[in-house]
Amino acid sequence: MTTSQESVVDTVRRIIDQQLNFSVHGHELGSDDDLWSLGMTSLTCLGLMLSIEDTFEIELPEESLTGSTFRSVNTITAAVEDARHRGHRSLAAEGLSRQT
Repeated sequence: MTTSQESVVDTVRRIIDQQLNFSVHGHELGSDDDLWSLGMTSLTCLGLMLSIEDTFEIELPEESLTGSTFRSVNTITAAVEDARHRGHRSLAAEGLSRQT
């Protein structure tokens, strides 16, 4: 899980850098940089998705598993935030159903 001091966007940026090695090539990743045009492939995208899910302990919904979701730091961060929000709603609903 992420540390409390590290924001979601910083964690996403770190995971992208680990998966795509941008810092090794001297590229500072901007929030809206198109990862596909910077050399991401479907294979590296899969690794990125799995790392995102593992790190944040989430499962991205099937409808968000698109190329546009994994286009940039901002789009990935939005997908993580949405999945976390959905997860909280699911847990709350599950708790309510168990109480009845």
